[in-house]
Amino acid sequence: MPDNNSPWGPKPGGGGSGGKGQGNSPWGNGGGQKPNRPQKPNRENVIEEFKRRSGATGRSGGGGNRGGGNPQLPELKIPKWAFLLIPLIFLLLTSVFTIQGNQQAAILRFGDYQRTVGPGLHFKWPNPIERKYVRDVTSQRETLVGVRNNAESLMLTGDENIVDINFAVLWVINDLESYLFKVDQPEDLVKSAAESVVREIIGKNELDPIITTGRSQFGGEVRERLQELLDEYESGVLVNDVQFQKTDPPTEVVDDFLDVVNASQEAERAINEARAYRNKIVLEAEGEAARLIQQAEGYRDRVIADAEGEARRFELIYGEYKLAPQVTRQRMYLETLEKVYSDSEKIILDGDAGSGVVPYLPLDQLNKKGN
Repeated sequence: MPDNNSPWGPKPGGGGSGGKGQGNSPWGNGGGQKPNRPQKPNRENVIEEFKRRSGATGRSGGGGNRGGGNPQLPELKIPKWAFLLIPLIFLLLTSVFTIQGNQQAAILRFGDYQRTVGPGLHFKWPNPIERKYVRDVTSQRETLVGVRNNAESLMLTGDENIVDINFAVLWVINDLESYLFKVDQPEDLVKSAAESVVREIIGKNELDPIITTGRSQFGGEVRERLQELLDEYESGVLVNDVQFQKTDPPTEVVDDFLDVVNASQEAERAINEARAYRNKIVLEAEGEAARLIQQAEGYRDRVIADAEGEARRFELIYGEYKLAPQVTRQRMYLETLEKVYSDSEKIILDGDAGSGVVPYLPLDQLNKKGN
């Protein structure tokens, strides 16, 4: 290979002469001596070589890029304060956070719970010193039981019947610390506890009220018992409502149960009609009895009042009689005659009435009275 085409560049000293100069050998300038064996690079040599190749300390040789040398690159200067931006940005991104109005955040320091913060702008130590766990605490969650799993929906009643039930539990988070750190998988806990409570209550009641009129009553009872159980577990869950969506007999016997229910309703209707008729008759009899009693009491009071009045009148007459017996007897005689002959058609004239003027007799009035 010609000397000028050496991979280490042209040799120095007379162009094209056969001198044995070292040239651009990678082993350094050793004059006319043989090249040394390569040395093992260390960290400082690698860094210096990188700087030289990047142009940070390199210089152009011989007024330009001659002899196949490395091209000179522009020097890259980075301010020292720029290296502080990265930790500062990291600090801001992990220390300042905002919580929405429907959320709360639990703050942990090295894995240990510290506090719970509400909506607004908050500060904490950067990761991994402090971490936050954000949850929605106002939106209502729904847990369904017995909707997709027949084993969950079939329950045994107190009268040893089977009922097919599915229901929904509506709940929210009311204690974020307990919800996150005191129970494992709180959603599954709500479902398991609700199923257990419903099975307990259904097992204490008969089938008829469960599938007819007892849904609302059972819903309130289940909600109270379920809340007590979740509070014992310190789940941090508040149960708002338990809604029974279906309380039916099993599909295989639903027609027979409907017949039984219809018969029960028919019997209940007949009983209600009989009770209504009984109430009508009883009320009428009671009203008639009350009327007769009132009439008897009124007759009694009237007779007593008449007797008292007659006795009082007799006492007054007796007092007058003692004062003037003759006049009183005459008056009593005349009043008695008037009472006796008040309805008689006879006319009685005094013996002296025939002398003198003829008395007027109302014969026309007597004829009318006789007719």
